[in-house]
Parts: sequence; structure tokens; C-alpha cells
Amino acid sequence: MRSWLWAGAVLGVALAGTSAAAREACPPRPPAKLIVLPSTNMQSDLTTLLSLGPAISDKTVQRRALLKAKPKCEASAFSAGSTSFAVFETDTLSPVLVARSADSAAPIFFVAPFSDITAAVMAEVEKRPAPPATTSYMLGVSTLTGVTALRIYAAVPDSQAVQADVIAALKGELPPLVSRNDRTKGIQINVQADAYKGPQSLPGSTPPPGTGPGLPATSAAPQNESFRDQADGGALHPASGFTCPAAIDGFKRDRLTVYDAADGGRDVSCGYASPSATATLYLTRLPDRYRLAQVFDVYVQQAKDHTPAVADAADPYPASEGGPARLGKFWRDRENRNEGLWLMQIGPWFAKLRVTYRDADATDIRKLAAGLLGAISTQVKPPTA
Repeated sequence: MRSWLWAGAVLGVALAGTSAAAREACPPRPPAKLIVLPSTNMQSDLTTLLSLGPAISDKTVQRRALLKAKPKCEASAFSAGSTSFAVFETDTLSPVLVARSADSAAPIFFVAPFSDITAAVMAEVEKRPAPPATTSYMLGVSTLTGVTALRIYAAVPDSQAVQADVIAALKGELPPLVSRNDRTKGIQINVQADAYKGPQSLPGSTPPPGTGPGLPATSAAPQNESFRDQADGGALHPASGFTCPAAIDGFKRDRLTVYDAADGGRDVSCGYASPSATATLYLTRLPDRYRLAQVFDVYVQQAKDHTPAVADAADPYPASEGGPARLGKFWRDRENRNEGLWLMQIGPWFAKLRVTYRDADATDIRKLAAGLLGAISTQVKPPTA
């Protein structure tokens, strides 16, 4: 992971042409909750990181606009080494806060709102009303080469938090989350898979048919803290209430995986295989703000990144046939196999059934999907408190 260190020239104490004494102090803000990334849930983090791309591309947080930002009130002033920064609130919706020095070539820090765009995009595609957007705030920095998001807050942070985070960033202690290169206009997500401790799910991954049973992932906590053996051979997942059956419709369960030992089973899977097809059922609990269509597009993209599509394929268990509410997407891979997934939601729980199969297995896959997704609909209950 790169460190972000900026070398600066000798800088002035106040903003050029703007006297700190001439501005009134901003009203104090209450502390804002810091949203720490990476968390223990890679799938949830990806949705957040994807949402930051449009936010750091917005013209209001580009360098020219930040240099022209006008103070509404003075929040604080501080020095980092030989560089003096003034932190002020603006009179615009974005950015809300700016930390700027007198040198136009020095990094400019800012706090700006951003919204999760996935739900809005899917709503437009499906011609339905979009759900209310959830607004969070990012700490970003503009340099001569581009814009980078460094921190995420649940609300506008107070000036002390901004000051502490700016100093940490200047020391190289805040790894970049998402970056935009001004020359190429490219967006790069900087949080890599190896930032997640313990075994993590590879979204969309399921063993190719014929490779044999997969070994269960190991974790710091025993597997049976997230799964409990049942008398009939099933594996109960107490957190959701679902039991992964030992066998179903010609498929045998060959693995149980816990991806989040630290969170007590909020991200798990059970894998199944027949002689020529494989399936993995993922159970993941996401924050309450996430909705089915919002998550679906992200999961499909993750799956296609793992097994690229060469053509579309038919859904073997389409929602038009009834059964639990779900979304599905299928395609052909480079080995001429069918790849795809279904996704359903019950409260904060998301159940993703990821499958790989040949054309001859389509009927068996349909039965498997109907059985597992139907069981999830019956067994998994939303929390009551």
C-alpha cells in the first residue's frame, strides 16, 4: 500500500488575501462517527468504495474549484511541520469543509458528501422508484496529480477530527481508499483483498465442476461457533436460522466456510457439488441501508470479474416462475459452461446462490435453486429487535 507523503515549500501562516481575524468562528460540531475501512466484510466495503468514484470526480472537489472555495466561517487553524493550514466551512453543499494553506501548489484537504449510487442506477434500469439515498462524508485531498479519498464519516466531522486526520495524512498514516488521476481520469480502488484479515470470500467463486470437494476455510475461531451440526447431518447457522442440508436434489454438501471469524458468522457459505456442477450458497448480513437491487449489480460484477462472460445465458429458475422474490443473472464462460447467481434478501440477510454447470445440468440446477432458496425464505427471519 502506498503512503501519501507530500513535500512542501515554505508556506504562509494564513490564507492568501483572507485574514482569519476577519472571519467569525464556526459553531462547534458534535463528533461524527468514523466509518473504518477496510472492515471485516469485503463485499460491503466494495459497494462503499465504488460509490466514492463519482464523488472524487465531481467538479466541486477538483483543484481549481477548491482554490476558489470561499470561507463562510473559520473552524480552526493549525500547523503541520512548517505548513500552516486554515480550516473553514464553505457556503456550498460540497465541499462542506476545506483545509487549505497559502501555497497554491500544496495539498488541499476537504470534506464532501457522497451517496451510494448503485441503488439509483439499478432503479433506473428496472424502471422503478429509487430508494432514499444515504449520505456519508469523505475526507479527501487534492494534489497536483489528482484527488484521493482518505476517510469516511457518518456525518460532517468536527474541526478537531479534521485536523488530526490531515496531520496523519501528511505523515503518510492514512492509506488511500480511492484515487482519481487527473491526467488519465481513471479511478483506482486502493483497498486490496489482502487488507482483510482471515479467510475472506472470493465473491462469485465456486470450484469448477469435477475438481472434487473443497477444503473448509480455517479461521481464528472454530467453525462450529458459526455452524452447529444437526442430527440429520445438516449444519445450522444460528445467526440467520438457516440450516445447510447435508444433501439436496442430487447435490452433496462438501464444505462450510466462515469468512468473518471476528464477527461471529455474519459472512458464511456452504458449498455443494454433483458430478458435473457446483454451487455455493453465501449468507451475508449487511447494514440496514442496503437493498436487494443495490447489492445485486455489485455481486454480478464481482462474479463476472472472476469468470468473465462471453455471452448471456438463460436463467434456469426465473422469478416469473414464482417462488421467493429474487434477482438472477446468467452467462456463458470461456469454457462454454453456464455461470450465474441468484440473490434474495430477508431483512439484513442476503442469500446469494452462485452456480456453475453444463447445459445438461440445467434441470438439476433449477431443482437445487428452488429447494435452497425456498428453504431460506422459510427459515431465515428478520431480526425483531
